Amino acid sequence: MTGRLHIALVSTFYPNTAEPLRAVFVRNLATALARYADLSIVSPVPYAPPVTSVARWRNLRSIPRQVAEEGREVTHPRFLVIPKCAAATGFNYFAGTFRTLRELARRRRIDLLHAHCAYPDAVGVALAAALLDIPFAVTAHGSDINVYAEMRSVRPQLQWALRRAGVVIAVSEAMQRRIEDLVAVPSSKTAQPSARVVHIPCAGVDSRVFAVRDPEAARRSLALDPGGRVVVFAGQLVPIKAVQVLLEAWQILAASGRLRATDRLVIAGDGPERGALQARAAAGMEPENVRFLGEISQRDLALWLDAASAFCLPSRNEGTPNVVIEALASGRPVVASRVGGIPEIVTDGRNGFLVESGDAAQLAGRLQTALEKSWDAQQIAAGVAEYTWDNLARRNIAALQGVLTVQREAASWAR
Repeated sequence: MTGRLHIALVSTFYPNTAEPLRAVFVRNLATALARYADLSIVSPVPYAPPVTSVARWRNLRSIPRQVAEEGREVTHPRFLVIPKCAAATGFNYFAGTFRTLRELARRRRIDLLHAHCAYPDAVGVALAAALLDIPFAVTAHGSDINVYAEMRSVRPQLQWALRRAGVVIAVSEAMQRRIEDLVAVPSSKTAQPSARVVHIPCAGVDSRVFAVRDPEAARRSLALDPGGRVVVFAGQLVPIKAVQVLLEAWQILAASGRLRATDRLVIAGDGPERGALQARAAAGMEPENVRFLGEISQRDLALWLDAASAFCLPSRNEGTPNVVIEALASGRPVVASRVGGIPEIVTDGRNGFLVESGDAAQLAGRLQTALEKSWDAQQIAAGVAEYTWDNLARRNIAALQGVLTVQREAASWAR
């Protein structure tokens, strides 16, 4: 094989015109990968009936079938999602995506398919790869393993797909161990060997956006008290992020007199729980104490992190959250749950604190300590200096090249 690799990156985890801020970390990685390989993006979206009265369906139907992005081709085929029938989604993903992948392969050589997300993406891509005779790799991000692997109807599909992948990239060491357990096969002569599982984070920063800056200047630009203390959360407002635990912790601090009048909790993100969370905050605290921003851009998030005294992520499950790396790169301590890959990057007292998920009282105590402690912002940022998109892209390319090397060696032995 000569020349640059041509990789088809296949994932629902990719921004589109209806959700421009969706999983921007996958787009950031793709942009970096494009320096080392030719890239086509196939990002399936759920099929939406032609009912304009439903906003989500109207938005999904507005997504173009194909767009050009920074010289890359991005295609959005449709696949059927049946409510409360997760078991069928992997096959439906394959059925909706296969024609697009086949046409790509006819127009030019595809060296490898790279699925971002284990379910339904990896299952659909595994089926397509078998029919097209193209090797494939999978990157597993978090809930795709933490949630779907626990479903009886989905777990066997995940095992089947991941065992056939040339490599499975886990975004944290904790997830790597979990995937290794998932793909392990019984010791028998007929058992198929499991895939190679490696750890490569999908969490990086653009240092032009996230860097150590003056917090007081940032607060002034955001019309905050320059001497006030600010705690920032950023993420989807869904149950797994446990934002209600953060609100409870903030209420504990307020009720016990441990907050100043100028302290603020800032929640960036949107999701189905936003209304309930806003109602809870309004019932328990003064309106100005908690601010809901909705979805914000990366540059706006960087400004809020500049203004922050600490970043908080109280999730019940995670992979390696990109926003934690962004907060640390901004020199801000992180108070977060001891779940997923977070303990691999946050160390108590060095760059933040870890708490048990769901424990509001412990979270309140650690937030208070983080707000009162004097932190070295430059030292915090230095701890994640290697988390650049270019470094992560080169590690991905090496893993994907390894798949093709193994394939060539197997073909040589077969001859």
